[in-house]
Amino acid sequence: MHLSQGQMHLPYAPPRGIIALMQNKPVREILQQLIAESGMRAIDVARESGVAQSTLSRILSGKIEHPTDRQIAKLAEFFGVSGDQMRGREALKPGAASVSEHPAFKESNVAPPPRMEGYVPIISWVQAGAWTEVCNVDFLSDEMVPKPPACSDRTFALRVKGQSMSPRYEPGTIVYVDPEVLPFDGDDVVAVLTDSNEATFKQFVEEPGGGKMLKARNPSWPDPWVAINGNCQIIGVVVADLRLRVPRS
Repeated sequence: MHLSQGQMHLPYAPPRGIIALMQNKPVREILQQLIAESGMRAIDVARESGVAQSTLSRILSGKIEHPTDRQIAKLAEFFGVSGDQMRGREALKPGAASVSEHPAFKESNVAPPPRMEGYVPIISWVQAGAWTEVCNVDFLSDEMVPKPPACSDRTFALRVKGQSMSPRYEPGTIVYVDPEVLPFDGDDVVAVLTDSNEATFKQFVEEPGGGKMLKARNPSWPDPWVAINGNCQIIGVVVADLRLRVPRS
């Protein structure tokens, strides 16, 4: 049987306008619904889904009526819906957003904290300078902080003063000092000079051949070097530090 040209059925692709008519809602309305149900901000959705913030804004404003397949796929995966639901070709049930199932919310960029055991006192710098003569550490200070793991029982804490060790240690940072740890080149140490009753906080530097010095970490610090020639006693090595958030007034 032969068909005339008018009776022939040729492959046919519906134009874009007809596809648009098949949709119950435009993508921007679906996206607005999903964002509202998730309780997230658009900027957070952009960051977590991998869709550029500018692109997401243009979709939400309607400037991009037909996002690319790649953009739709990223958003659909993030919200836990299908691509057809994202495009409005399938009904989207209320409460469909399930961002808690997205891999970004299952993975964590933090590890479990180390186990703290006991407390150590925060003492004054004068007390640190006379550390070898001090006993009954627990009664030196009313202020205690959690003890880091693997520290000796003689560990104590100091609150950093001045700018000599900035920017690594800003004023107010709490440093933990362990007197039983031997200093090596590059360690940060607390030491006392024979001509001072107060301890100092510096980096320990040991040059090949036996030269030992203390150094301020602040690159702008005047006279950053202090020679060690029998006039210095290292009290302990800094093994940890604690930075407390300062409340804003």
